[in-house]
Amino acid sequence: MTDISFTPDTLALRAVDVKKQFGPVKAVDGISLEIPRGHIVALLGKNGAGKSTFIDIALGLQRATSGHVELFGMSPREAIQRSLVGVVQQSGALMNNYTVEQTLRLFSALHPQAMDYERVMEETGLSALRKRNVGKLSGGECQRLRLALALIPHPHLLILDEPTAGMDTTARREFWQLMHAQAHQGRTIIFATHYLAEVEDFSERTIILRQGVIVSDTSTHDLRRIGQTRTLHARVPKEYKDTVGDILARLPQSQTFTVRWDCAGDMCDLIVHAPSTDDIARHILTVHGVRDLEISTPSLDDTFARLTA
Repeated sequence: MTDISFTPDTLALRAVDVKKQFGPVKAVDGISLEIPRGHIVALLGKNGAGKSTFIDIALGLQRATSGHVELFGMSPREAIQRSLVGVVQQSGALMNNYTVEQTLRLFSALHPQAMDYERVMEETGLSALRKRNVGKLSGGECQRLRLALALIPHPHLLILDEPTAGMDTTARREFWQLMHAQAHQGRTIIFATHYLAEVEDFSERTIILRQGVIVSDTSTHDLRRIGQTRTLHARVPKEYKDTVGDILARLPQSQTFTVRWDCAGDMCDLIVHAPSTDDIARHILTVHGVRDLEISTPSLDDTFARLTA
């Protein structure tokens, strides 16, 4: 990567009360956040949540109405001029009459400490396409080329704005395999997406935006638990339904939960929704005949839907 020394507390990105207004519309409404170097962070939100606007401000492509963004302690423009940042967007002009190799060789000449374009083609799976005209590449291949162009400066930070929009499942999987390899090299990666699977599979930290505001900023692992309940399901012999009901009624009042019974024949389905179901499970398993007990946690889809509603 580009030869530059950082202090231990140098942040890859720091945003301070960033706001962007288009007439009466507040596209970004007071975003403040810090992203340390070496982290993989997803900006998640529905279309119109402010992801792309914030990224444009972070790249110096738009001026904030107020507040500011720093990349590695400097302005976005300076960081980009020093080849610290690589960018992959969902679209953008490519030179259709050039071959893949010509495009990368030309771009490489613009950066004094550029990666060897042969190595970049190898890393991004473009070697077999080196003689193909850019205008004849598929959508997924074009995104691989955009990634290759972003890697040429040998950046410390990769910023990806909806990089797999419009790709099919196979192309998305191949793209993220490439990104995994870049993450293992220690690059900081910030990506905006509305694909929940990409967040779940790749990001360490997820920042959810809604109407230009951060509504959640936590580790992806912990995201499902925010304000959510767990669901306990068990099969109970109908003759022991009242016994289980009495056990549930005697649990401490501090444990808030809801109970539903669905009975058919000589068996009943017990469904309990509670913030924590461990104690409930331990108590009802003492009842003879209780079986098929399952505890499920909310999916990332459930949490995302609630936080962006």
